[in-house]
Amino acid sequence: MKEAKKRILWVDIAKALTILSVPVSHTIPLEWMFRAVIFSFHMPLFFILSGFTTKLATDWKTLGKRLKKNLLYLIVPTFAILIIFTLTDTLSKGDISGFFPNLGFWLHEFFIEKYPNGFYTASAVWFLVALFWAKLVMDLVNVTFKTEKNGIIFLFLGILGVCMGVFEFRPPAFFDLGLVGAFFMYIGMLWRKHEAFVKKYTLPIAAVAGIYWFAHVMRGDYLEMWTRFYAGYEVAFLTAIAGTFLICQFAMMLEESMKKAGKVSKHILDFLVELGKNTILLYLIHCLDTAFFESFWDLRDGTDEKMWLSIFLRLALNVAVYVIVHNTIVLIKTLKKPQAILKK
Repeated sequence: MKEAKKRILWVDIAKALTILSVPVSHTIPLEWMFRAVIFSFHMPLFFILSGFTTKLATDWKTLGKRLKKNLLYLIVPTFAILIIFTLTDTLSKGDISGFFPNLGFWLHEFFIEKYPNGFYTASAVWFLVALFWAKLVMDLVNVTFKTEKNGIIFLFLGILGVCMGVFEFRPPAFFDLGLVGAFFMYIGMLWRKHEAFVKKYTLPIAAVAGIYWFAHVMRGDYLEMWTRFYAGYEVAFLTAIAGTFLICQFAMMLEESMKKAGKVSKHILDFLVELGKNTILLYLIHCLDTAFFESFWDLRDGTDEKMWLSIFLRLALNVAVYVIVHNTIVLIKTLKKPQAILKK
């Protein structure tokens, strides 16, 4: 029997905390400092932790298997979101016969155009496409170049991705962001490789990271991958790495507290761990929250009070829909198990 892959709880907790910040970051005004705080780490964290938990392909057969898996779990959901978005957009125009021409238009807009526009939060699936490219590029490099110095290649590819975005030479399907993501994934792999050293010097590393992160976020030195905004270039990347490290340290503290927590606290932490395992599900729900229930959460009128209320309602609705969908999936799987046992 194939042994189940052991999960790292603090990784799931860090991913859960970060995915909860995504609806918030897409709601608050551009000028709010809190937005800069979130963008200083949230997309890089997913790439870094993906690298932390990833074991690269070492041969072409394994690469093929991983490619099929990534197509299923990253690209298929992307197309599903775009199709659902197109359906709601077509219905809003009152002419269902225009669905397929509309679908062709939106697919071209999303995958080909340099500046996709009009998708609202449905465009957030760019991350899944970029993650697909990042995983594929890393596997290809690892299989093709049998060397311990692959880090130099990932650094070069990351710089290439940044240059493509900044100088507006943007290849189709967010490939430039995939190259940047591959660099962040390599940072996660380095962290895992030198985990013992990092643990030994956690306190001084966290102190330096905290000071560096705070100083540069206050100056507006963060990165926003979707818009290819890399403030200060290497400064923005170091800020993202520092912010990711701090969030992960907080997640580790939460994991440790699970052993001593009361019943209510333990339930909250258990929920975060489960959410961390299913971040893509909440992400996909968020991608469609504008299309399906914007009228329930969007009360923004320029006042801070309405803004915070909108943030709370949007986050609460996203989580509520996630709980319903996730529990439904679990129930269906549970009902299928007895049937599978009977067939055996």
